[in-house]
Amino acid sequence: VVVVLNLAPVERTGYRVGFPVPGRWIEALNTDSSFYSGANRGNTGAIETEDVPLGSQAQSALLTLPPLSAIYFVEEHHHD
Repeated sequence: VVVVLNLAPVERTGYRVGFPVPGRWIEALNTDSSFYSGANRGNTGAIETEDVPLGSQAQSALLTLPPLSAIYFVEEHHHD
């Protein structure tokens, strides 16, 4: 699980965050979802990492962080 918090009252777009493994990550929780009476700002349900190191992580992705939000990403697992 990768948890990203935006505690600022402004949206952040193009915000690069490190991820521990490459691949597709599902946006499992977004507190800006209309389900929680939010405005549905976010990452359209999933992101793909890029081979761009950031900090101690070998992968990263550009995210949209809604204001005053928490977003949880979980690694997508394929079932054969």
